[in-house]
Amino acid sequence: MKPNEIKEIPHVDEDGYFDGMVACMADARGALMLGADCYDIAAPEDDGKHFFKLSADKNGWEAEAIPQTAEECVGIVLDHHKQTDRVHKLREVFDKLTQGSTTYRLVQDATTNARTVEKIPEQTVEEVRTEKMRALDSAFTSWYEDGATLKSSLGFEADSDSRANQDVNGLVTAAEAMAAAETAETKLTFMDANNEGHQVGLAELKTLQLEIIQAGNAAYQEKWKLRAAIEAATTKEELDAIGIVFQPLDFSKAA
Repeated sequence: MKPNEIKEIPHVDEDGYFDGMVACMADARGALMLGADCYDIAAPEDDGKHFFKLSADKNGWEAEAIPQTAEECVGIVLDHHKQTDRVHKLREVFDKLTQGSTTYRLVQDATTNARTVEKIPEQTVEEVRTEKMRALDSAFTSWYEDGATLKSSLGFEADSDSRANQDVNGLVTAAEAMAAAETAETKLTFMDANNEGHQVGLAELKTLQLEIIQAGNAAYQEKWKLRAAIEAATTKEELDAIGIVFQPLDFSKAA
């Protein structure tokens, strides 16, 4: 090379992986003034699918496949302190391949903050049973406190959750007080589950009150039935097969 001539040569990171080209100048004798971690060899052909590590003899490159599955990430440790292009790329790969996975998870060491990917241990029957019990309690609470409905014998759908129970009890009390003070029956407006108003008297309100009580009791009975099934299951398959659903009671058929 001629003195002061510039040549682009490969540069490697602190771990020996190719991370781009840098310019080096020839000295007065025409010899390249190589910077740190620069090597006067042919650059690897980047295919987007591999990292390239400088070979032991420093005369070539060893291709290392970029993980395509979470399983391929297992065993790779990402140092929290390293900021190389390769480590940044692997952090992105780890996040992408483990996101939403039910079989592999991203783990960060509590002491070093190093990141790894590991296979999620298979749950035991007792762990699945515990999760199923929690799901049952959550579903029942959601249904009973803010989602329960019934098909009333009065011809409309009514809320039957805990709030509806309190509201109907209050209406019954009000209707009884008005009935005691007046000779003619006074109708009250009852809002059904679809937010439509219905004129109802004391007899209809008591019917609703009884139906809501029966619906609540039925929900409790269903909960205990499902709990017993969960407790009796002996395999994960049996536990998975138990559906947790609370259905509205239908009193219209008996009307």
